[in-house]
Amino acid sequence: MSFSGAESIGRTLARLGQMATRSSEEQDGSRGQILHLIQESGEPVSLEDISAATNLHVNTIRTHVEVLRAAGKIDRVRAMTSGRGRPRWLYISAASDDPYHRMAGDLSQALKAAEDPGLAEEAARRWRAADHVAKQAASDPDQAVDTAANSLAELGFDVEVAPTRDTIYLTACPYASLVHEHPVICEIHARAVEQVLDGTGQDVRLKSLDVFPRPGVCVARLNRTDVAPAWTVPGAAPEDGSSRTSRRTR
Repeated sequence: MSFSGAESIGRTLARLGQMATRSSEEQDGSRGQILHLIQESGEPVSLEDISAATNLHVNTIRTHVEVLRAAGKIDRVRAMTSGRGRPRWLYISAASDDPYHRMAGDLSQALKAAEDPGLAEEAARRWRAADHVAKQAASDPDQAVDTAANSLAELGFDVEVAPTRDTIYLTACPYASLVHEHPVICEIHARAVEQVLDGTGQDVRLKSLDVFPRPGVCVARLNRTDVAPAWTVPGAAPEDGSSRTSRRTR
């Protein structure tokens, strides 16, 4: 993989994250509900079908579907009819024309062609640069953890830091549809976290990035010299039935 190839992959990851974040925001409210219904339907649906499923007025739905059509998210087709009068419109998903899916497909092809062991490190660097995620010095280990968490949020994830401050939970992964076939994406994520932590100047390191140990959740485990190890799954207990929590060692 050439230098320009790693840069291209990094920039594509950044754009996919940004697009997925915007898409998640658009899912809120009635328009998002209508879009989800059309995308999940196995066949074209009418305004009346959508109204029955959402309890929204047909005129309200008509306004939303026109906005969705203008954005390229759905298409419409004429219903087949043998009667008189103009056939009504039916609405279908335009996922094949969605820029996110096109870019995801392009990224998949680039990753299939990549065999450079240095890809993850360089792509992570380019990814951070494209999303303007810079290395930042931290005054203490807690701030270093916050810096890493904020960086992951800027890269498109929903992030939660455990109260023990040595575990970061990642949800709403913008790349979930790609990582099973291309686990190098997760390796790029891990390298990005390592680079951010390294830039804090604190003795906090990434121990591991567990990919989907629970549905929809990834777990970044951190090594801290001032914190004892934590259980990474809330509510999980050791096999002997005892309980254990992380604690500061200083």
